Amino acid sequence: MATLRRATPADAEDLTRLRGYMHQAMGDPLDDTWSDACVTAFTRRLATPDFVAFVVVEDGVVVSGGAGWLEEHLPSPYQVDARRGHIASMSTDPASRRRGYGRLVFEALMVWFAEQGVRRVDLRATPDGQQLYASFGFRVLGGATMAWTAPGIRPGMTA
Repeated sequence: MATLRRATPADAEDLTRLRGYMHQAMGDPLDDTWSDACVTAFTRRLATPDFVAFVVVEDGVVVSGGAGWLEEHLPSPYQVDARRGHIASMSTDPASRRRGYGRLVFEALMVWFAEQGVRRVDLRATPDGQQLYASFGFRVLGGATMAWTAPGIRPGMTA
């Protein structure tokens, strides 16, 4: 039986392993340097109030997870409360896919954002996740988004 729970800093290695599956699916190279830095980041950020992750545990093993955090942007005429949510690192172990675990994690993240009073949530979707996110009302914005990246950094891939 699978259970959903809020992640703690002790889940940093499992969340990093799951994030690795996401990067593998995108064709990104993985190494120990990346993984060590990611474990450190999850451990640090999960101890802060503006960052959350949820995991699904099946038979004692973390098989699915995702993270979200609050970002504060400057107010605009369209959004006076300029806080935004951001979701990243949604991933399920390949052997546990197609069981609704990603949906459980995503729902929990969206409830957490609602509890924070967040009125906008952003994410970057892989093709595998687009249908799930669209079912929650997410849409592709397009528009004028631009980014600068240092040499050697893959443009557009920060989350």
